[in-house]
Amino acid sequence: MHRAPTLLHWVIAGVVVSLAGVGYDVARAMPQRTLPDAMRHVTRHITRPSAPARASAGTRAATAVQAAVLLQLNDCSGNLRMLHVLHRGSTRRHIQLAVIWYVGPDADSTHIRAALPSWTGTIPLRAAPPAVVQQFASLGHTTTPALLVLDQDGRVRFTTQSPRSSREVAGLRRIIEGLTWIEEL
Repeated sequence: MHRAPTLLHWVIAGVVVSLAGVGYDVARAMPQRTLPDAMRHVTRHITRPSAPARASAGTRAATAVQAAVLLQLNDCSGNLRMLHVLHRGSTRRHIQLAVIWYVGPDADSTHIRAALPSWTGTIPLRAAPPAVVQQFASLGHTTTPALLVLDQDGRVRFTTQSPRSSREVAGLRRIIEGLTWIEEL
């Protein structure tokens, strides 16, 4: 004899489905273990630039590397020098800004996007996961904005705070250009 499902059966089925949905959401929202992992998680849809043709042995060739910026709404009132550095001259060919993370309420994202330079319009703007903020802090960056640059193998190569003077801006440009040169085998 076939019995109709009781209210208890429906409640149990609802709880099971809800728990499965919660488990799925938790798995998707789990913080990434490293800064490069967090960048890859956000930028999976961005294709990496193709590597240049092999240069002759003993020479160097430039390859674009990935970078990320961590900032907050207060930074947008004049402390975005590093974004200008990333977009000037040859630096723009050497480095690809993959994501802009922000610290603050979700409502800040609209104001931040409006204050960013127009060339950043296609760069993903995402709330910084707590793990990302903690990793920046563990590297000594407890204020924003901060810049993260990966090497050609996707490892953390360089982090810094925004330059405070024209001399620091020039130094940052030289550092970034130096990081993008690799020895060819």
